[in-house]
Amino acid sequence: MTDIENHLNHFRDWIREQQSILNSIDTDEFLLRFLRVTNFNLNQAKEWLIRFWKYRTENPQWFTNRDLLKNPLMVDIAETAYCLQLPKETKDQQRIFLMRVGHYDTTKYSLDDVTKYAFAVTDILNTQPAAQLYGFIILLDFSNIKLQHVRQFTPDHTRRYVDCWEKMYPVHLRQIHFYNYPGLFDPVLHLFRMFLAKDLKDKIHLHPRSSNESLHQYIDPELLPSEYGGQLGSVEGEMNKTFLQWTREHNDYMIQMDQYGVDLKQVSKLLKTVK
Repeated sequence: MTDIENHLNHFRDWIREQQSILNSIDTDEFLLRFLRVTNFNLNQAKEWLIRFWKYRTENPQWFTNRDLLKNPLMVDIAETAYCLQLPKETKDQQRIFLMRVGHYDTTKYSLDDVTKYAFAVTDILNTQPAAQLYGFIILLDFSNIKLQHVRQFTPDHTRRYVDCWEKMYPVHLRQIHFYNYPGLFDPVLHLFRMFLAKDLKDKIHLHPRSSNESLHQYIDPELLPSEYGGQLGSVEGEMNKTFLQWTREHNDYMIQMDQYGVDLKQVSKLLKTVK
């Protein structure tokens, strides 16, 4: 039996011993995500797994009723190309995740609606072994953002938002780019920086309006859509259609994740046992 198999078996046995508090997927594929991101440190992997289900259980507004085929809200948001993984990876095999932060009608959708969709997509993206091994570059596009969008980022909402993106998913975030960054987002960015860990703060890069050259210093134009001075064509063309088809093929997997979670009354006690 290999070391990896030993780690997986130990991890799985431990999960089954915690069933009164922790209800988790325990497949090899799923557990490997947490082992890989922690360099196979079992206690750290256990802690990350607990956090993964804790944040989801604490935020049902983002992790329930997310069917990409049957929920009309999810279907509509998907068609707007609010967020997607770009089709090409970097030379370091990192995937690029694009989120168009201001690209939704605030009279039709709330920040919780588009965040629900973004997390549904992210659950699917994280099934990719390459994403687990090499991580993501995050590209946040602030084109078209308005005060109505910014007002939805209350301090509590921002804290929860940052916690889920930073501490929940077992992947490495390599770079975070704020494209077409507007000054009106400064108060929210200040909150982001308050809640982010230092190593992630250092990975944030701000690109002022219409500054493709600034972005291209970090991401090759060959990997970017035309909206960002790139060579891949438009986000809203075949790129999004192909991405939607792929995510919908994994819809059943994403939906079944919503049946798992933790007992929030006892999770703090469980976390203390792995630290």
